[in-house]
Parts: sequence; structure tokens; C-alpha cells
Amino acid sequence: MFGAFVTRQKGTPMNTLMDKVLDRLVPKATASADTSFYKYCGGCGYIEIFDAVGRLKRLCHVVGGTSSCGPCNTFDIGC
Repeated sequence: MFGAFVTRQKGTPMNTLMDKVLDRLVPKATASADTSFYKYCGGCGYIEIFDAVGRLKRLCHVVGGTSSCGPCNTFDIGC
């Protein structure tokens, strides 16, 4: 609550002590981003159901460092 009103002077013994206390109490921030991407399931070829040349792909997600992929149900036309 007082932090907004206190001007910080770098290098004083009290600030150095408080920095050490904060380092112990507050966890370090880690940057992690959630993302999604497509992954091809196989080679390129003729898919009779779609009457086209292309390949199947699946949607994959990365959340919190753990990745998972869905079924191969998306068709990408062309190779």
C-alpha cells in the first residue's frame, strides 16, 4: 500500500534487504504462451472422399508446456 508513495533509492542497505525478501516471497515470472498449430498426418495423395489431391492434417495445441493433438480430420488441398 505504501509502495506507490515511497521513492526508491537504489543501493541503500534497506532496499537491498527488501529486494532479497521480495525475491524469496514472490516467485519469478516465467513467460509461456498457449498456441495452436496444424500437423500433417501423412504424405500427399489422392483422397477419394474429397475427390482431390492433398493431405490430411490435425490441429494440435500447446498449453502450459503440454501438447496434444486431435484426430486427422482436416483436409488440405494441394501438396
